[in-house]
Amino acid sequence: MELLDKIQTISRWRRGDQRAPHKPLMLLYALSQYKQGHERLFQFENEVDNQVKELLGQYGPSRKSHRAEYPFWRLANEPAPFWEIQNGEQCALSSQGDPRKTDLNKYNVMAGFDASSYQSLISNPKLIEKIVSKLIQDNFPETLQEELFVRFGFEVNTSTKQRDPNFRKNVLRAYNYRCAVCGFDLALDTVPVGIEAAHIKWKQYSGPCEVSNGIALCSIHHKALDKGVITFTSELKVQVSPATRGGRMVEQLIWNYENKKVSLPRDMHSYPSEKAIEWHVREVFKLA
Repeated sequence: MELLDKIQTISRWRRGDQRAPHKPLMLLYALSQYKQGHERLFQFENEVDNQVKELLGQYGPSRKSHRAEYPFWRLANEPAPFWEIQNGEQCALSSQGDPRKTDLNKYNVMAGFDASSYQSLISNPKLIEKIVSKLIQDNFPETLQEELFVRFGFEVNTSTKQRDPNFRKNVLRAYNYRCAVCGFDLALDTVPVGIEAAHIKWKQYSGPCEVSNGIALCSIHHKALDKGVITFTSELKVQVSPATRGGRMVEQLIWNYENKKVSLPRDMHSYPSEKAIEWHVREVFKLA
C-alpha cells in the first residue's frame, strides 16, 4: 500500500461523529518539521507534548484536557503501518494500550515515520505536499484550510475541493442574501459580496449539504463560527465563547450580538437543525 493511501485511511478516522483530529494534527506537525529538515524521530517530552497540545487546543474540540501522547503512540498501531516508536518497551500501558506520559518522558520515547516512509518523504517533497493537502481538506472546513496551510508552512492548495453547487445558492436564497447574525448584505449589482453559506456541522464530519445544516453568514461571522468563537443556542440565539478577546471592533462585531436571535428563513423547514447545532456546540465551540 502506498504511503498516501495509508495516510488517507488515517485522515478519515472517526469516533462516531465526534471530532478527533489528534492523528491528523500530529502528522501535520511531523510533516511540517520534515520539510524544515528535522530528523526522522521526535522526542515526546521536548518536541511533541506541548507543541501538539497547542494545536489540539486551537484546532480541536473543546475538552478539559488535550493528550498529545495519544496520537504519538497510537499511530504505531495502524493496520497499514508507517509510524515507528523507539524506547517504548518499558512503558507501562493502560487497559486501552496507552502509556503514561511520565513513562514517555522517563524513557526518552521517540516516534516518527518508519525508515522507508521517511525516505519516501524526504526524497519526494511533492508527496509531503499531497499528504498535507489531504489531511487538511479531509478534516477541516474551508474557512480554516488556508490558515492551516500557512500555519504549517505550505503553499495554499485547495485544488481538490469538492463543493455542492446548490448548497450556497439555496442557503443564501433562504436567508435573503443577508448575514443571519449581523444583517450584512453587501452586493455589487446583483452579486453578493462577503456573504457565505456556512455548514453548521462540517461536511468533513458527514454534515449534509442541506439548508437545515447551513446558515448565511458574512465572512467574519463564518470564520468565527468555524473557529468556535460563536455558536447558537437551541433558541437560535448567538452564544459567544468566554475565551473571546479583542477591542472595540470585537465588541461591536461579536459581543454585541450575544443572546440576540439570528434572522431566520421564511420556511421553518429551512431553520438550522437541532442536531447540527448540538454537534457544533459539542465539537467546535470553545467553552473556555
